[in-house]
Formats: sequence, C-alpha cells, structure tokens
Amino acid sequence: MAKQVHRLLRGYTLDPGFSTRLDTMGINETTYRIRWEDLSVPMTEVSAATVLNNHVGPSGEYFEVIDVDPPSNCFYEPVNLDDISVLAQNGLTPSEGNPQFHQQFVYTIAMKTLDLFEQALGRRLIWNARFVKKGEPDEYVGQIRIYPHARRDANAYYDTRKKAILFGYFKAALQVQGTNFPGGTIFSCLSPDIIAHEVTHALVDSIHPRFLENTNRDVPAFHEGFSDIVALLQRFTINDLVISQIALSGGDLNHFNYLGELATQFGTALANGRGALRSGIGEYVGDKWVRRKADPALYQTTTEPHERGSILVATFFDALIKVYSYKTADLIRIASGGTGILPQGSISPDLAKRLAQEVCEIAGHLLSIAIRALDYCPPVDITFGDFLRALITADIEFAQPGENNYRIALIDAFRSWGIFPDQVNTLSEESLQWSTPDLNPVQARALQVTADFLKPLVRELTSISDRKALWERSQQIQRQLHVFLMDTKRPNFSEDEWEQWLRKLGLTTDELIFDDEKGNPLNKVEAVPIEIHKVRPAYRVGNQGLILEQVIVSITQSVNIKVNSGGAEPQEIRFRGGSTIIFDSSKDFSLSYIITKNIRSQERFQAQADYQQGDSTQDYSFTDSMYEENTALSPINFAHLHFH
Repeated sequence: MAKQVHRLLRGYTLDPGFSTRLDTMGINETTYRIRWEDLSVPMTEVSAATVLNNHVGPSGEYFEVIDVDPPSNCFYEPVNLDDISVLAQNGLTPSEGNPQFHQQFVYTIAMKTLDLFEQALGRRLIWNARFVKKGEPDEYVGQIRIYPHARRDANAYYDTRKKAILFGYFKAALQVQGTNFPGGTIFSCLSPDIIAHEVTHALVDSIHPRFLENTNRDVPAFHEGFSDIVALLQRFTINDLVISQIALSGGDLNHFNYLGELATQFGTALANGRGALRSGIGEYVGDKWVRRKADPALYQTTTEPHERGSILVATFFDALIKVYSYKTADLIRIASGGTGILPQGSISPDLAKRLAQEVCEIAGHLLSIAIRALDYCPPVDITFGDFLRALITADIEFAQPGENNYRIALIDAFRSWGIFPDQVNTLSEESLQWSTPDLNPVQARALQVTADFLKPLVRELTSISDRKALWERSQQIQRQLHVFLMDTKRPNFSEDEWEQWLRKLGLTTDELIFDDEKGNPLNKVEAVPIEIHKVRPAYRVGNQGLILEQVIVSITQSVNIKVNSGGAEPQEIRFRGGSTIIFDSSKDFSLSYIITKNIRSQERFQAQADYQQGDSTQDYSFTDSMYEENTALSPINFAHLHFH
C-alpha cells in the first residue's frame, strides 16, 4: 500500500460570516491539502501535566492542539482526524458551533503556514528553545501548543515564554455590523488570517529570536506587517477564491476585493468596527472604499506598530499589483480588442481564470521570497530597509535569469512609501543586494580557517532527520563554534589579527566606549561572549533551477550600558551587534555574504538609546523577569501588542 502523502481537511477561506451571504457562500469553504503526519505523537511532559484525561488533539510533530476553555471551566472532546468517518469526508464540516472543528481548523492552517516556510527556506524548522533560567541550558521545544479557546477577549497571540498560541473569543458589538449576529460569539480561531498571523510570529521567533527585542520602531511593526503579508498572500493559493475576486473586480485589483482584507469578521465585530481588521489595498473613508495611495510621509510619522506594519503590507500589495498589471497587459489588450480597457461589469469566466492564474503565480513568488528573505536579514535590530535589501538578494538568487520585474516592482513600491535602506548610494539592484565583503589578507585567512572548521561539522547535520537530534547536534556545533571564535590565541594569528576577523563579523573582544546624546563618553564596557544562534544547512532551488546549497550562521553579542535619562536613575540599555554569515557549501564553503549590525556602531547605539528613552515609545515587553535576568531588553509581549 502506498504511503499517504497529504491529508485533506475542509475549512473556511475567509471568515465564518461569509458563509451566511449569498454572494460569498460558494467561495468561503475549501479543502486544504497539508502534509500527512502521524497524529498519535505522545503529549509533551508539559502538556501531560497540564491537561487531564488526554484532552489533546490533533497532536503532531510540530503542533499540539489543547482545547481547554478556562473561562468556561471545561475541556472539549478532542477531534480524531484519523477516524475513518472523518477521513472519508475530508475532515469535519466547517462549523462555528463545533469545538472539534475549531481544533481541526487551527491545526490545518498552522500546518499550511509551516509548510510554506519550510518549502521556501529549504530546511526543517526547529522552534526557538524554551529559556529555563540563567546558567542552565535551554530546553528543546518539539511542539508549539495551540489553545483554540484560551481566553474570553478580542485577542489572539503567540507567547514566546510558554511556546504557545492562545486564541480568544468574545461577544460581537450589539449594533448591526457586516455579517455578525449582534452580541454573538466571535472565535478568533476560525479566522485563517489570524491563525496564519500568529503561527508566523512563532516561526519568525524560531528563525530570528533577537527580533523580539524592541530596539527601534520598525521592530514591532515588522512583526505585525510581515505576519499580515504571510496571512494575506496565503489566500492566493485558493484558486476558486481568487477567480471569484478577479471576476468581482473586473480584472482590476485596484478595485475592492477580499484578497487584501484581513480578518473581516473579527474587525466588524469590534465596537465601531467598519470592516476588515486591516487592509493591504484600500480603506474606508466614511462609507466609501478607496484605493490606498502611497504616502512617504507616513513612514516618517507613524509609530503605532499595526499602522506602521500596514505600510510594509501596502508595499507588498503595491508590488503585487504592479507586476500583475505588467504581466497581464497582453491578455487585457486581447480581451479589450486592443484598447487595454475592459468594459464595465463582469468579465468572462475564461479571462477571470487566466488572470487568476497569473496573480496566484505572482503572489506565490512574492510569498516565497518574503519568507526566504528572513535568511538574508541581520540577526538583530531589523529595519524595513534591511528587509528590502534581503528581499532583493533573495530574489536575485531565486528568480530565473533576466526576470527582474519583481525586484523593480518592490524597489518602486518601497520608494513610493519613503522606505530607504541605510548605507546604499542608489536604489539599483546592484546597490541593494548584499555584497560579498572585501577581505584583507588577514581576514581572508581567518575566513578560510573558519570555513575549514565548519565543513565536517555541517556535513554531520545533513544526515540527521530527527528534529530533536538535529537540535541537539546543532547546539553542540554552536558551542564548538563559540569556543573556536573566542579563542584569540591561535597558531598563525596574533590577537590583533583575529580581532580584525571578529570586527568583520560585527563583533569584538575589546572594551567599548559609547557617547551619550551630548557626545560625552560613557563608562568603558566589555562585550559579553558571543552567542551562536544558528548553524544550519539549507537546500533550495536557485535561479538556474539547480539546488542552492547554503549554510546559514547567525551570531550576536551584547553590552549593557547605563545611560542618564533626564535626571532620573540611569537606565540600562542592552545593545547588540552581530552578523548573519552565508556560505555556499556547494563551492567548498566559499563566502556568499556577511550581513552585519556592528556592535561598535555609535550611531546605531544612540538611535536605540533615543528610541527606548523616548516619550512616544510604548513598552510591549513582559513585566516580569521570566525571560532572562531583569535586563533592559525582554521580548515583545504579543498579548500586549495585539490587545484590541
């Protein structure tokens, strides 16, 4: 008997409310195809101690769904997706009132989102380890726990300390709004957008754990904007939905459609809610929907993370529409008899299908490079400008030769919204792509020694398939690399020569002196030993259609600096530097990129100090010290950030 490859599960394409409208009921349900996995994986010790009577389901390799409802003081019977009656009908029927379907749906969208990430990144994902306490090793996390009915409020969030995603439910506003029943119950776990958004937070935390530290105003906004991009672009994998919306908009994505509207039912259920929680294409001005126009002033003035993140979302949809218009111009000319202007009203089903095919391909490409770009970002202090450079680099390595319209559209969109990277002279592809750094002879020798050290260790990782074994061996290799890099007394190198190599990586073993805002030197500080966050091989399709074999190494270092703050007690600033190093393992570990945030940067330190001491900065961190020792930087608390 052939081994099962995929599992088919039914679910909503938009939100449950769209199933109660004649114009959308036919497109609001679909059958999702996710990877087949054994769902009889035993519970983790943490879950077993928390949940009585085996109330877990589904429980797979990456996620376990635990349907405990604390506000109602009850457990819900777990769904068995391997039951023959469930398998025979491709999962339970979508239903707002069936908790077992809720369990099925959060698992479905979580797995779909995970699949997209692993395909784009070319490796298996390992969740960010659980911090135990200072001085003790971190704890392996095999499964992220998902609670479909965790809270009774209008919120859903990922908790990095608990390694869990918690979905809330709440009563809709009493006024008649959209498709909602006034005062009816709204379940955030039934919105595919919200599920994908929260799972993306967990995935980004696992790829870049230091991105959770709020060091500049782009950081929380990046989390929100990037998670929205992943959620919204996933819609373009649902063919019937896209065809219907292309037909609705007459083939013009500048007109209203649901493809760019996020969490509509959730948004309209809030008090004074008008529609979607957020939108990537347009917005309501009064009672009229209008296409959102690029405004470069917004990036300079907007600080609230969701609003600032919506600028990043808008750049992606602007780029998508630009590429779509470019690639479909010939179809439109043929369909319009050469005028290029389609008549008002519905377009033919054949044309809608062809246009949908094009936009799905474009959205899929943008989603893949957005995810892959995470590997081309610096490991700390992310900015929108950094992300643009990562996108351009990822697309150059991914797109077919000569196909640069995606990059041109992204550059144009980011420019239109006033987003410009630091340390570039032009907005050309050549300037924006991260470049292989120039190395002096000493640094070149140090690079070769480092590459030779890593080669045999990385080859071991390629033969490991079990995720826990992969994590354990990766931890050992990371410790070995840490010792290797911090050993400044080595043959054929003086301490000063090895320091040159570390500085090329954005690190140092020297004492550091930073100035305050008036230019006065602060006390000397020593940088703490470096942290190796990642040594992982990746295998993905390159721009020649061949497998691109890379090794991604992520390194950071930090200093704690006390800064005077307007006469009050000095505030401690934790300042980090480091780099993402990418080797080409198919070419004898040649160096592709070193993407740095220099720990010696006075300019970046002052910018972070100004931001964290500024009156306009809202604190989204945890209020206790469970994460690490009580320092100036604890991770973003998404429960606080997402509160409505």
